[in-house]
Amino acid sequence: MSKFFWLVFLLLSFCYQADAQAVVIQELIILGNEKTKNKVIERELDLLPGSTLLLKEIEERFSRNRLQLLSTGLFNQVRINLKNYQVESATADIEIILEENWYLFPVPIFELADRNFTVWVKEQDAKLSRTNIGFRLGHYNTTGNRDPLRLKIHFGYTRKYELTYDYPYWLVDNKLGIGGSIFYSENREIAYQTLGNKTQFHMEEDERRLLSRFRIGPHLKYRPTINQYHSLRLEFHHNQIAPIVAEQLNSDYFLDGQTDLRFFFLEYDFNYDKRLYSQYPQGGYLLFGNVKKEGLGFYEDYDNLSVELGFEIHHTLTKNVILSTRNKGKTNLNRGVVAFANNTGLGWTRDIVSGYELYVMDGTDYFLTMNDLKWKFIDRNLNTVKWVPKQFRKMNFIAFLRFNVDAAIVNERTYVSTNTLNNRWIYGGGPALDIIFFNNFLFSFEYSFNDLGESGLFFHNTIAF
Repeated sequence: MSKFFWLVFLLLSFCYQADAQAVVIQELIILGNEKTKNKVIERELDLLPGSTLLLKEIEERFSRNRLQLLSTGLFNQVRINLKNYQVESATADIEIILEENWYLFPVPIFELADRNFTVWVKEQDAKLSRTNIGFRLGHYNTTGNRDPLRLKIHFGYTRKYELTYDYPYWLVDNKLGIGGSIFYSENREIAYQTLGNKTQFHMEEDERRLLSRFRIGPHLKYRPTINQYHSLRLEFHHNQIAPIVAEQLNSDYFLDGQTDLRFFFLEYDFNYDKRLYSQYPQGGYLLFGNVKKEGLGFYEDYDNLSVELGFEIHHTLTKNVILSTRNKGKTNLNRGVVAFANNTGLGWTRDIVSGYELYVMDGTDYFLTMNDLKWKFIDRNLNTVKWVPKQFRKMNFIAFLRFNVDAAIVNERTYVSTNTLNNRWIYGGGPALDIIFFNNFLFSFEYSFNDLGESGLFFHNTIAF
């Protein structure tokens, strides 16, 4: 009997030692990064020289680091291998083979002026007059430091000029970045009121300018660890409307019949991001918060303080099945009346309950929960054509089937006339197809239902740079 126990003990000891076997990483070998600096790549990894890697965790660690590099938008393909494994010394090297993305995008602009494609088709009859044409020049890795430079000029429904630049690796061991932006736009048509939770528009016969917006300011970004992001932004805003807007359309557009709104703006953002592949999360979680102070005492035109908090959880049920939830709440700490122009709630961004794409819910406070179950049924690399730049000769193609269930409530005390979707819970959901090209371009086709008994096919697209 004692021999039997000794045999069991030896077997368990052997299994434990094999399970706990580890290697120390000696060298990080990075190949294929013709433009991107090594420090930018190393900043995204937890596989660095001197760190320990358990052999049983190789597949999971390599997969996580691969998705982290793809999340930067800088690479089309990433492969990670264990090299030069020495059994005696328990050391090894890590080899990372990259295929860089195409970073310079000088492209013509043809974009919709409306909130989304469905609004443009169903509410505005797909009028070409409600589109913008122009030119966008974006370099998303200007000096190889993941520093995007964007210039945007367009005409049409909105005349807009915008220039932004971010340099993320400046001081404090490459953890502090700096940037800035300048923006100007003007419109001949103005969204002056919300009735029936639908935006009302007005344009004068002489097509005079009814709205102009200007902002300028610097920002700082601090990333103390791979998962933590802090940003601080200071801006000056100057917005103007034509007198006819305040006199005849909505005297509360800027409140009290004002036609000129000037204020300084200070905003703090925080993100703790542990998601796998942030462009389209396939695991992990995200915590985020925002504090925004509009009006710093230099002008008396506008004064507001708002706080926004939220979290995401993406739980991997199987290799290709993911259960996700995103929850977000926002409130104004200043409880006075907010000008119509500054009272945006849900519907102006992708933060909207499925099936409510045609509506807006303006309000000072809201809570939104978005939940979905998605199944990845395609993940492959496709060859394109030889005559395009090498970055486009192979296309990563990923497709998900998704089913989502969403709910929200928007609190509004002032602008409640006919807006019956405010101050009550709304619900929606339905099936969807999500397609991702080149790890950066996302197209979604959703057939959604809402609690009003409405349903329809909705289209969304984003570029993840």
